[in-house]
Amino acid sequence: MQSDNINELAKALVGAQAEFSAVPKGSVNPFFKSKYAALPDVVATAGPVLAKHGLAVSQFIGSDELITYLLHESGQFIAHTMTLHIIKDDPQAQGSAVTYARRYSYMACLGLVADDDDDANLATRPKAAAKPVLPDTHQMLKALLQKSHPDAADRKFYLEAKARRTLGGISDLTTDEVNSIITELQGA
Repeated sequence: MQSDNINELAKALVGAQAEFSAVPKGSVNPFFKSKYAALPDVVATAGPVLAKHGLAVSQFIGSDELITYLLHESGQFIAHTMTLHIIKDDPQAQGSAVTYARRYSYMACLGLVADDDDDANLATRPKAAAKPVLPDTHQMLKALLQKSHPDAADRKFYLEAKARRTLGGISDLTTDEVNSIITELQGA
Protein backbone atom coordinates (compact mmCIF):
# COMPACT_ATOMS: atom_id res chain seq x y z
CA MET A 1 0.00 0.00 0.00
CA GLN A 2 1.30 3.46 -0.83
CA SER A 3 0.20 6.98 -1.58
CA ASP A 4 -0.65 7.92 -5.17
CA ASN A 5 2.78 9.49 -5.59
CA ILE A 6 6.03 8.66 -3.83
CA ASN A 7 8.46 10.88 -5.73
CA GLU A 8 9.28 13.11 -2.73
CA LEU A 9 9.51 10.12 -0.41
CA ALA A 10 11.78 8.27 -2.82
CA LYS A 11 14.11 11.27 -3.16
CA ALA A 12 14.31 11.63 0.63
CA LEU A 13 14.91 7.90 1.12
CA VAL A 14 17.75 7.92 -1.41
CA GLY A 15 19.35 10.78 0.53
CA ALA A 16 18.89 9.00 3.85
CA GLN A 17 20.29 5.72 2.57
CA ALA A 18 23.41 7.54 1.42
CA GLU A 19 23.99 8.52 5.07
CA PHE A 20 22.97 5.36 6.91
CA SER A 21 25.74 3.35 8.46
CA ALA A 22 25.49 -0.29 9.47
CA VAL A 23 23.53 -0.70 12.68
CA PRO A 24 25.88 -1.74 15.47
CA LYS A 25 25.24 -5.16 16.98
CA GLY A 26 25.15 -4.00 20.59
CA SER A 27 23.09 -6.81 22.10
CA VAL A 28 24.17 -10.36 22.87
CA ASN A 29 22.15 -13.55 22.60
CA PRO A 30 23.75 -15.62 25.40
CA PHE A 31 22.30 -18.88 24.11
CA PHE A 32 24.08 -18.65 20.77
CA LYS A 33 26.96 -16.43 21.88
CA SER A 34 26.07 -14.12 19.01
CA LYS A 35 25.52 -10.38 18.69
CA TYR A 36 22.52 -8.66 17.14
CA ALA A 37 21.12 -5.17 16.66
CA ALA A 38 18.26 -4.61 19.10
CA LEU A 39 15.31 -2.40 18.16
CA PRO A 40 16.52 0.58 20.26
CA ASP A 41 19.89 0.44 18.47
CA VAL A 42 18.15 0.37 15.10
CA VAL A 43 15.94 3.36 15.94
CA ALA A 44 18.83 5.32 17.49
CA THR A 45 20.99 4.75 14.40
CA ALA A 46 18.30 5.68 11.86
CA GLY A 47 16.37 8.38 13.74
CA PRO A 48 18.59 11.42 13.20
CA VAL A 49 19.10 10.65 9.52
CA LEU A 50 15.36 10.13 8.99
CA ALA A 51 14.53 13.44 10.66
CA LYS A 52 17.13 15.27 8.56
CA HIS A 53 15.42 14.03 5.39
CA GLY A 54 11.82 14.58 6.52
CA LEU A 55 11.15 10.87 6.96
CA ALA A 56 9.62 8.86 9.79
CA VAL A 57 8.70 5.26 10.49
CA SER A 58 5.49 4.45 12.33
CA GLN A 59 4.32 0.97 13.24
CA PHE A 60 0.86 -0.28 14.24
CA ILE A 61 -0.04 -3.63 15.76
CA GLY A 62 -3.16 -5.51 14.65
CA SER A 63 -4.48 -8.75 16.09
CA ASP A 64 -2.04 -10.86 14.08
CA GLU A 65 -0.06 -8.39 12.02
CA LEU A 66 2.31 -5.45 12.16
CA ILE A 67 1.86 -2.56 9.73
CA THR A 68 4.94 -0.43 9.12
CA TYR A 69 4.60 2.97 7.47
CA LEU A 70 7.48 4.86 5.93
CA LEU A 71 6.22 8.46 5.98
CA HIS A 72 7.48 11.62 4.29
CA GLU A 73 6.72 15.14 5.49
CA SER A 74 4.89 15.75 2.18
CA GLY A 75 2.25 13.22 3.22
CA GLN A 76 3.53 10.53 0.87
CA PHE A 77 3.88 7.06 2.37
CA ILE A 78 4.60 3.40 1.76
CA ALA A 79 3.12 0.76 4.05
CA HIS A 80 3.94 -2.91 4.53
CA THR A 81 2.08 -5.56 6.51
CA MET A 82 3.94 -8.38 8.24
CA THR A 83 2.17 -11.37 9.80
CA LEU A 84 3.02 -11.94 13.45
CA HIS A 85 3.97 -15.52 14.33
CA ILE A 86 2.99 -15.89 17.97
CA ILE A 87 4.05 -19.26 19.33
CA LYS A 88 2.13 -19.20 22.60
CA ASP A 89 -1.04 -17.38 23.66
CA ASP A 90 0.40 -15.16 26.39
CA PRO A 91 1.57 -11.53 26.66
CA GLN A 92 5.28 -12.41 26.70
CA ALA A 93 5.07 -14.40 23.48
CA GLN A 94 3.07 -11.65 21.82
CA GLY A 95 5.57 -9.02 22.98
CA SER A 96 8.47 -11.07 21.65
CA ALA A 97 6.80 -11.56 18.27
CA VAL A 98 5.98 -7.86 18.02
CA THR A 99 9.49 -6.72 18.95
CA TYR A 100 11.06 -9.16 16.50
CA ALA A 101 8.71 -8.08 13.69
CA ARG A 102 9.18 -4.39 14.45
CA ARG A 103 12.96 -4.68 14.24
CA TYR A 104 13.02 -6.60 10.97
CA SER A 105 10.28 -4.56 9.32
CA TYR A 106 11.87 -1.26 10.40
CA MET A 107 15.23 -2.28 8.97
CA ALA A 108 13.74 -3.69 5.77
CA CYS A 109 11.72 -0.60 4.90
CA LEU A 110 14.81 1.60 5.24
CA GLY A 111 17.33 -0.78 3.71
CA LEU A 112 19.37 -0.95 6.93
CA VAL A 113 21.81 -3.79 7.53
CA ALA A 114 23.19 -5.41 10.66
CA ASP A 115 22.57 -9.15 10.49
CA ASP A 116 24.94 -11.60 8.88
CA ASP A 117 23.67 -13.06 5.63
CA ASP A 118 23.51 -16.87 5.59
CA ASP A 119 22.53 -16.90 1.89
CA ALA A 120 19.17 -18.46 2.90
CA ASN A 121 20.87 -21.64 4.10
CA LEU A 122 18.55 -22.17 7.07
CA ALA A 123 15.42 -21.29 5.13
CA THR A 124 16.10 -23.57 2.16
CA ARG A 125 17.22 -26.77 3.82
CA PRO A 126 14.82 -29.63 3.24
CA LYS A 127 12.52 -30.49 6.08
CA ALA A 128 13.48 -33.72 7.80
CA ALA A 129 10.86 -36.43 7.98
CA ALA A 130 9.20 -36.21 11.39
CA LYS A 131 9.31 -39.35 13.53
CA PRO A 132 6.80 -39.86 16.30
CA VAL A 133 7.99 -38.59 19.66
CA LEU A 134 6.46 -39.78 22.92
CA PRO A 135 4.25 -37.15 24.64
CA ASP A 136 6.32 -37.39 27.86
CA THR A 137 9.46 -36.58 25.87
CA HIS A 138 7.78 -33.51 24.34
CA GLN A 139 6.74 -32.37 27.82
CA MET A 140 10.31 -32.79 29.09
CA LEU A 141 11.66 -30.78 26.14
CA LYS A 142 9.08 -28.02 26.67
CA ALA A 143 9.96 -27.75 30.38
CA LEU A 144 13.70 -27.60 29.68
CA LEU A 145 13.21 -25.02 26.93
CA GLN A 146 11.03 -22.77 29.10
CA LYS A 147 13.65 -22.88 31.83
CA SER A 148 16.63 -22.18 29.56
CA HIS A 149 14.85 -19.84 27.11
CA PRO A 150 12.01 -17.97 28.88
CA ASP A 151 11.29 -15.90 25.76
CA ALA A 152 9.12 -17.74 23.19
CA ALA A 153 10.88 -16.16 20.22
CA ASP A 154 14.25 -17.22 21.63
CA ARG A 155 12.97 -20.81 22.05
CA LYS A 156 11.80 -20.92 18.44
CA PHE A 157 15.07 -19.42 17.21
CA TYR A 158 17.05 -21.93 19.30
CA LEU A 159 15.08 -24.93 18.01
CA GLU A 160 15.32 -23.81 14.38
CA ALA A 161 19.05 -23.27 14.73
CA LYS A 162 19.45 -26.77 16.18
CA ALA A 163 17.25 -28.33 13.47
CA ARG A 164 18.74 -26.09 10.77
CA ARG A 165 15.33 -25.47 9.24
CA THR A 166 12.09 -23.60 9.83
CA LEU A 167 9.77 -25.34 12.28
CA GLY A 168 6.08 -24.98 12.98
CA GLY A 169 6.69 -26.25 16.52
CA ILE A 170 8.47 -28.95 18.46
CA SER A 171 6.27 -31.59 16.88
CA ASP A 172 8.24 -30.99 13.66
CA LEU A 173 11.42 -32.26 15.31
CA THR A 174 12.58 -35.82 14.75
CA THR A 175 13.13 -38.18 17.67
CA ASP A 176 16.89 -37.86 17.22
CA GLU A 177 16.67 -34.06 17.26
CA VAL A 178 14.49 -34.02 20.38
CA ASN A 179 16.83 -36.39 22.21
CA SER A 180 19.91 -34.42 21.17
CA ILE A 181 18.39 -31.12 22.33
CA ILE A 182 17.23 -32.63 25.65
CA THR A 183 20.73 -33.99 26.27
CA GLU A 184 22.27 -30.60 25.51
CA LEU A 185 19.82 -28.71 27.72
CA GLN A 186 20.25 -31.12 30.62
CA GLY A 187 24.00 -30.64 30.43
CA ALA A 188 23.75 -26.84 30.49
